[in-house]
This record gives sequence, C-alpha cells and structure tokens, in this order.
Amino acid sequence: MKALIIFFLLSLSINAQDSTEIKFESVENTEQRLANQLNNIKIITISCNDTTMRGKTFKLITTEYKNGELVKTDDYGMTCEDKEDKFEMNGESYVHVTNICNSIRFKEEESEYKIRIALKQESDSSKFIIQYSGLGMMPTYFSNKKFDLRIALSKTGEKYIVPVGESIPILTYNPPYEIDGGEMLWYCILDTENPGKWYDDYQIEHFYIISLLVE
Repeated sequence: MKALIIFFLLSLSINAQDSTEIKFESVENTEQRLANQLNNIKIITISCNDTTMRGKTFKLITTEYKNGELVKTDDYGMTCEDKEDKFEMNGESYVHVTNICNSIRFKEEESEYKIRIALKQESDSSKFIIQYSGLGMMPTYFSNKKFDLRIALSKTGEKYIVPVGESIPILTYNPPYEIDGGEMLWYCILDTENPGKWYDDYQIEHFYIISLLVE
C-alpha cells in the first residue's frame, strides 16, 4: 500500500509539471486607465506564481497572418544560444558570453514571474514594448486603430492553463468583424472562434497571434 501511495504522489508531481496556470492583469487605477484610453495605450501583464516553474523560460512568439496565410514569425531572437562578444581593454583581450534565455527565465529567487506587454496605436502602426524582468523589446507592427489586443486563451474551469513544452496562443491583436459595412464592430464573436478560421468565416484579412512557450 505504501508503495502504491508513493507511486500515486510521484505521478501527481510529474503531471503537475505538464502544465501551469497563468493570469492576465490589466491596469486597475481608474485615472491611469482613462489616460491610457485617451492616448491609445493598452497594457496587459502575464503573470505566473507557480514556483514549480522556476528555471523554465517563458518565450513569446508573434505570428502575422494576411488573407489567411502566415506571412511572418517573430521569436524575438529567443534561441537560448550562447553568443560571444570579443573586445579589448587596456591591451587585454576579453570574451563576454551572453545568453538571452538567462533574461527570460523564472529565477530561483523569484516568487512570481511577469511579462508586461504595452502598446501604443498610431494611425497605421502600433509600437509595442515587451518587458521581461531582465530584457525589453520594442517591435512595431502594421495595424490601424480598430485593432485590439485580446485574450485568446480559453479558461479551464476558472483558470488559464498553458502546457509546458508546447506553444499555445494566448493573445491576439486584431480588427473586429464588421457588419453592415462597418456600422457594427464585433470583437466578441472572434473570441470563441479559432483564429485559423477568421479569414474564411469572417473575412479578417490581417491579424497577429501571440503565443507562449514554457520550457
């Protein structure tokens, strides 16, 4: 019986590593929300307080689709490869080794992991800031002011669960489904549909999918 209990507990521990819970946080301060709205700014924070994920990297991958076809994939250079930079100082040669994944890892001393995504919409583009605790990126994507950054991940019960070792869409940046020549703008209908069907079913010609890979 004791061996059976130990095996059961070990199985639970192993299965617990197959997935983890994340949360999506938005700005709560009313004044700040209003200021962001006036300036076409949106901020979403992705957080994880599952300390069994310490040591793992949280990689974001953005894919761009036009007319139903994948046209671009942006992994922000998160390849986890050592890069050597050689330089000289005071007549001595040095080699500085860096690895981008050391900056996107859930560190042992941390109790919570966060990725902050902020965007500012312009007339024909959007400037993003993707901020890790030790790394920041500022990509620009073509869009218009009808685009909205939305949660794409479906809840499991009351929680947002992501697999470990598998990329999964968590956010989309997309225009609405337009009805009556643009008289009605409908975002919510897209939230329940697979983005892969957006072009065929709703004629959404241009959108982005932001996926998360925990490994």
